[in-house]
Amino acid sequence: MDEQQFAAKQQAEALANDPQAMYADMMKEDKTVNILAQINPDNLLTDIEHRIRGEKKNHYTGQWDPIKENGEVVSEEMVSNFISFLGCILNQNTSMSNFKESEINNLMEMITDWVKNDLVVNAGKYGIEGNYTEYDRIGHIVCATCFTVFKRALNGRESLRIFKMMRISESNTPDSKHKFRDNFKFW
Repeated sequence: MDEQQFAAKQQAEALANDPQAMYADMMKEDKTVNILAQINPDNLLTDIEHRIRGEKKNHYTGQWDPIKENGEVVSEEMVSNFISFLGCILNQNTSMSNFKESEINNLMEMITDWVKNDLVVNAGKYGIEGNYTEYDRIGHIVCATCFTVFKRALNGRESLRIFKMMRISESNTPDSKHKFRDNFKFW
């Protein structure tokens, strides 16, 4: 073992025994876990599904409650069509991609066109014919969510940020490698 390896080993032992360093590492890991939960594609799709249905999340109970108690039920076929379409876009590859502005613009144009076409063509089936407010509500939910995911992927920012946090966390706490990597299971 050379001098540099010995010094690194001593530093790692000192950090492992320092309660403040352990607390700081734990806070970094918790912050990373929180970010990963926010970008988890399953969470995004679930969020969109409930919002299309006209529900909002109750932060006290963690349940999704209808916005209007006597509101009309949204077509399950519409919900299924949108979730199916968005499932191929809002996946683990999207937020970790390296998109250029022109690519994001093209993707947003494709999404906007699909949303408009689907709502107009299937309005009768969905029970929203002529309800332009509903068209707008659904369009805004879909487009805003997709745009924010693409924005995070602009020039690979999200993947760089995540992997930088992963390298820092792994270099500081070798024992937590497996726990940290477990958070990437959806990838």
